Amino acid sequence: MFKSVRVRLTLWYVVVFGVLLAGFSLAIYVMLSRGLYARLDRSLVNSARTVAASFQNETSENNGDIDSGAVEALAEMKFPDMYMAIYQGSRLVSANYPDGQQPVLPDDASSVSQALTEPLLRTVEGFGEEGARQAVLPVKSHDVNYYVVVAQPLHDFVEQLEAMRRVFYLGLPAALFVAGLGGLLLARKSLAPVVAMSGQAERISARNLHERLPVRNQDDELGHLARVFNDLLSRLDRSFESMRAFTADASHELRTPLSIIRGEADVALSRERESAEYKEALSVIQEEARRLSGLVDDMLELARADAGQRPLRIEEFYINDLIEECRRAVHVLALQKGVAIEVRPSSDISYRGDEDLLRRMMLNLLDNAIKYTPAGGLVSVEAAAESDSIKVKVSDTGAGIPVEARPQIFERFYRVSQSRSRVEGGAGLGLAIAKWAAEAHGGAINLTSTTGHGSVFTVTLPR
Repeated sequence: MFKSVRVRLTLWYVVVFGVLLAGFSLAIYVMLSRGLYARLDRSLVNSARTVAASFQNETSENNGDIDSGAVEALAEMKFPDMYMAIYQGSRLVSANYPDGQQPVLPDDASSVSQALTEPLLRTVEGFGEEGARQAVLPVKSHDVNYYVVVAQPLHDFVEQLEAMRRVFYLGLPAALFVAGLGGLLLARKSLAPVVAMSGQAERISARNLHERLPVRNQDDELGHLARVFNDLLSRLDRSFESMRAFTADASHELRTPLSIIRGEADVALSRERESAEYKEALSVIQEEARRLSGLVDDMLELARADAGQRPLRIEEFYINDLIEECRRAVHVLALQKGVAIEVRPSSDISYRGDEDLLRRMMLNLLDNAIKYTPAGGLVSVEAAAESDSIKVKVSDTGAGIPVEARPQIFERFYRVSQSRSRVEGGAGLGLAIAKWAAEAHGGAINLTSTTGHGSVFTVTLPR
């Protein structure tokens, strides 16, 4: 039961509401109790002062007769459930209370006579099980100290507090029950969009990644959650599309060399042939196997990069030396194609990074430039150090790249149809690896191309 979010939210709501309601009820009870005590005390003190004033007047009118003055003063002061008495020291002068019910004075009457200057308020026993509230007021008549005692039983006061406690005892559980039902309905209504989203999410699979979760309110938290989940679905959809395209392109690229290898082997084995014919068939098989091996290596490198299993091996080296090594490596390819390679001089530029990965990037850029530059063309390389970055430019004088093809030029297996054919080489992974190598170092690679006038690839590496 407690695994349900609705139940947990309802329980938390009831607990918090119950604590607040109990605290509020306790505060009301304490305030009411203190208010009733204060009102009762004011009533007792006012009554005691009235009795004291009447006692003084009656004593003066009776020529100092204390006993008759006290009797007449108390006879005039009769209130329901209020008991009065006049003391001289510990002697009871006169009283207005039932038999056997006497207000209790402080134990030491002499100390009271010396210290009591203000009304004394206290709770005493008697007058029933609840006791009584008592006010003791000092009064002087004919230079003699007397004490007026007024008491009132607490049974009405206690009954009022008990009635309020009963209201709290009955009302608090009822309020919590209603709050629980309301909290459950509120939680169910609030979580209804989540239930709808979870149901929709359960129906989404790899076959229908184009579907999205409903967004009822884009401004609240659930709408934000739905938007984030929809963005995740969009990324997954693009990733699945990319995987499907990658699988299809890889299958196509792998099928061609495998078909050639199988065809050459079938032809060579179909009948007895001269050794020269076998050598020619083996040469074709060797070339296609080399192409196939390079394609598999590129695919494996990209797969490791996507999986994050290709950590950078950081070391310090010179960009100039790296460019010169790459130039020497593609020199033979450039001679065969009739393309000149120019490395523009620059000062030594040191850099900390993965030298093998950046060497592969440079080789791919140079190989790409040489392959798609016609005979008699020029491929130039230039490196420059700036305050916060290093820029390497690889330029060619080839046919350039059409405008509509430039956004996809770094995608895997992408080749511009009219100039990136398989006959001229490559499977369309070289630029993808070059882009990944630059981004792995926190940099970027940009293309500037003019149709018919060549292309410029600019690699920016942060220092």
